Amino acid sequence: MADLQRLEDNARPKIERTLSYLMREAIKNYERTGVPGLPRDADDRVRDVLRDVYSESIRSGAMSVRDGLKDCYLHLETKQTMDELFTTFVNLFIDLFGAQKVQLITETTRKQIQRIISMANDEGIGTDAIARRLREAVPQFSKVRAAVIARTEAHSASQYGSLNMARQSTRPLVKSWSSVEDDRTRSLIDGDSYDHLVMDGQTVALEQAFDVPTITGGTEPLLFPGHPDGSPGNIINCRCAMTYRRADRD
Repeated sequence: MADLQRLEDNARPKIERTLSYLMREAIKNYERTGVPGLPRDADDRVRDVLRDVYSESIRSGAMSVRDGLKDCYLHLETKQTMDELFTTFVNLFIDLFGAQKVQLITETTRKQIQRIISMANDEGIGTDAIARRLREAVPQFSKVRAAVIARTEAHSASQYGSLNMARQSTRPLVKSWSSVEDDRTRSLIDGDSYDHLVMDGQTVALEQAFDVPTITGGTEPLLFPGHPDGSPGNIINCRCAMTYRRADRD
């Protein structure tokens, strides 16, 4: 949990600055053209900040596994070898999920701006007043969204990093779901749509998905907590993690 908090704290201001930039540029476009279009470099800005977040988080998740099971990683002793491995992990993660993450962040930003404009239009106020309202919304909007994005993306990337490092082990490993046992952890008893509390301690093969119970009575498979293919209600703000042990030991 401490590592996730550190990663989140490092990511949040970077993401907040990026979201603020996107919104302010969209407001300028709205004042000029009447359309709140995002800047041309919106995708590049989001992609760059996500790469920074992913690089730090994947490295952190991977190192925690290696440090905990050093006898399984004697073949990965040099810094150059480790750095090359981390770069591979980051590139794979971005190839798999980067485009959808960029699109989600930019599209949500655009929709939020458009929602404010639509509400203001219903009130019959002019463009200048709407632009002022948008600028007033930027700090709070960026701060709140940055916190959610930072936790979700740092968590997802760190768990991906840990799984990929586990895959490099010279000895077979199994993985276990580790939940944070407090009143913020998802639980069907508390009315949540997914149950992470009951997942605590469940152990599966390295390439097997965890089956997370859902409110409908079924399960949703997640290869790791925070897997980007999971439903938003199952992964956003998740704090669960994985632990590993050698399959040939109790």
